[in-house]
Amino acid sequence: PLGVCLSMATSALAADLVEAPPPAAPTWTIAIEGDPEFYAIDNGSNTARSLADTYFKLSVSHNFDNNFVGGIFIQPTFKTGGKSQYYAEASLSYKIKITDAFTLTPSLRLGYTWHDTGIIKDDDANANVPYYALYIAGDWKVSKQWTWNVFNFRYRNAFSTTWETPKLATGVTYNIDSTNAVYASVGYSWKKTDTISAPYNDLAGDKWNIGIGYKHSL
Repeated sequence: PLGVCLSMATSALAADLVEAPPPAAPTWTIAIEGDPEFYAIDNGSNTARSLADTYFKLSVSHNFDNNFVGGIFIQPTFKTGGKSQYYAEASLSYKIKITDAFTLTPSLRLGYTWHDTGIIKDDDANANVPYYALYIAGDWKVSKQWTWNVFNFRYRNAFSTTWETPKLATGVTYNIDSTNAVYASVGYSWKKTDTISAPYNDLAGDKWNIGIGYKHSL
């Protein structure tokens, strides 16, 4: 009957007009980063602004529904002179939306460093050391594509010895599309260890770095 046909046609047209739900936002992010590090000051055996090492960082993180972010990274560091040091770290962060454009992210991290660490001078220079780190980052979304990573401050120390290594960094992120981004940063770190020799028997400038990275979300 004509009425049935019209009803079926109307239903089909209504179904066509219903918009498909938007795709779910990505929750996983993988990133790779490379950084040369340079000595910040003359420290007796090394000259300021000379290359100290080059490191690469591979990280994986997951965004939870309640603004928490969990992540891990591994970082091999290749020092001038042929030595190498490795880091592994797990983190738990919480994103706080201060305004529509500015986000504050504190995080707690637990890590482990091994191989040519050079941390404990008077005992075992290559001791494997567990550590903790506290971070706080502030990010300002300038536009749909650009984010200014205004600051990223780290306080890091070993559990079993003095290895204070605060660091302050800033940078920018460019979002290529909804799942791909590139970023660059510059940072400056300080260091204090158990060694009795200057300058690191007190907190002193250690290294500065330039970093470039790529992130993919899925």
